[in-house]
Amino acid sequence: MPLLPPRVTRLTLAGLAALAAAVVAGAQPPAPDPAQEPAQPPVFRAAVDLVRVDVSVSDGDGNPIEGLEAGDFIVEEDGVPQTVETVQFVRLTGQRTSELDESLAIRSSEHAAVEAARDDVRLFAIFLDDYHVDKAPVITLRLRPALVNFVKQFGPNDLVAVMDPLTPLSHLEFTRDQAKLIERMNAFEGRQGEYFPVRSAAEDAQMRSGNAAVARAGVTLSALEALVTHLGGLRETRASILFVSQGPLVNDPNSSNWHRLEDVLRAANRTNVTINVLDPRPLGGGLIGSIGLLRRLASETGGRPIVNSNDPSNGLTQVLGDASAYYLVGYTPTREVSADGRFHRIDVRVNRRGARVLARRGYWAPSEKELTAAAEITPVAPERTSALAALVEPASGRVVDVWMGTSPAGDGRTRVTVTWDLMVPTPEDPPASLEVEPIESHDGTALAAPATIATGAADAPTMAHFDLDPGTWSMRLTARDAEGATIDRWVQPLVVPDLVDQPLLISTPRFLRARSPFELRALRANPSPSPTASRRFRRTDRVLVDIGVVIAPGVPVDLVTELLNTEGKVLAPLPVSPPEDGLSRLELPLSSLAQGTYLLRIRAKAGEYEVQQHDAFRIVP
Repeated sequence: MPLLPPRVTRLTLAGLAALAAAVVAGAQPPAPDPAQEPAQPPVFRAAVDLVRVDVSVSDGDGNPIEGLEAGDFIVEEDGVPQTVETVQFVRLTGQRTSELDESLAIRSSEHAAVEAARDDVRLFAIFLDDYHVDKAPVITLRLRPALVNFVKQFGPNDLVAVMDPLTPLSHLEFTRDQAKLIERMNAFEGRQGEYFPVRSAAEDAQMRSGNAAVARAGVTLSALEALVTHLGGLRETRASILFVSQGPLVNDPNSSNWHRLEDVLRAANRTNVTINVLDPRPLGGGLIGSIGLLRRLASETGGRPIVNSNDPSNGLTQVLGDASAYYLVGYTPTREVSADGRFHRIDVRVNRRGARVLARRGYWAPSEKELTAAAEITPVAPERTSALAALVEPASGRVVDVWMGTSPAGDGRTRVTVTWDLMVPTPEDPPASLEVEPIESHDGTALAAPATIATGAADAPTMAHFDLDPGTWSMRLTARDAEGATIDRWVQPLVVPDLVDQPLLISTPRFLRARSPFELRALRANPSPSPTASRRFRRTDRVLVDIGVVIAPGVPVDLVTELLNTEGKVLAPLPVSPPEDGLSRLELPLSSLAQGTYLLRIRAKAGEYEVQQHDAFRIVP
């Protein structure tokens, strides 16, 4: 099935944000003098050193065959036998594999992206192509129950999105709410051949095109390609699409829609997306051309074609089964040129009698030009990218903003400080407390006793502190109302950096917000003020930033702070107080800034060592 070049690593913004939120700047030698050594942008080369293909192997009853090894697979690329090097069997059940007591409900698109990347999540999209499904009762009355039964088979850990030809990706919503999915399936009906009433400006343009049927076929194929590309960008392991359609009719190899079909197949073979098709017409009810297109979509992406069937239920069950049990088969191509930009056909068989094998027909290797182009955009400053990635919008449904900072604690441990703020606007039933508990990521074992922060309101700021060993952990967070009832619960990754033996470092900067002169005086008088968790400020706010610099006693430190735009251009230097007991303070000039996103760059230099830190913030109305 899916094929992945092995040494092309996808670094997502979510991953950058998780890392940047916890790791403080470490010491490093100063950069070379540009006058002595001209800057040469790094050039990265990648090749298809390992091809990985997902292979579903089932018996005559459709049950997965387990226990196969490398010697059981026969793989050919472009007709040339290949040596299978790795085989891994994947089994997914729709259940959470971790034992963490965490909410599975999807709160936002950011949360959905994090969940989609999990290895124990089956990722599905159902594309309801109403443009190419008849509205006739003989179609609708048998299709709806089949789709309802299909979504009822999803488990609580599965992630599903529903799309139609006019759904923009910005409105694509992943959910685990089975009731919502069932409601959508029960409401679906086709619109093939129906052009009135016009439902959007896009459909109005279709009518003016002169051939609405051709225009609609193009819309469907373009939307399907966009969905494939989007799913492929969420994860590197398998994602699946159920394409419900009688098939847009594309017969002319010279037409724009034929090229759009090729783009869909190319996108699916470049990513890890399988397209299963469901033609709702009964046996013998389909046109040869449209059925051929549907079969091609499935066969060339390793999916199942459910066509010419009076009962699609068995095929739909097998679609979910294919995503639940499959092999990851890896091999190194024997061809000499790896980055040739060509399509390479793959044939996979197993030496088991009666076994049915589903695998992708091939993959597109990257070209040298594509690899060079990707290398040219690689040298973007990672510190700036990480800071901007950490500045995400409030999660939908989340009732609080949470901030976690790190600083040295002594005895080889790192102090993690946690605070929170109420979401703006304040929810109708705001939480009264936040329970914070550091835990082992894999089994939920507590690393320290939980702490309760009574309120995140500005008039009573509080914090929780944990001294932890360096490593990768998680933080279990529970928001409760005044009666102690749980409002929200989630688990957040936590990377605790090792701050021992660092000759120079900057602890996580703390942003302190005051909304009135009284609050400002209280902040300045407080020897240990609570930082604000939010990074979204109004121009009328007064925001101070405390900067902790850790250095050997008596060693002078040169501290420089600057305001940058998102492109990294310096807008203005910011005055900062000299370090006193390792702590410096500055004030952000919010009143003179327009609405938008900005970066605070902090640079510290002591002797031969220099470190820097970037933090992003936003000015909102």
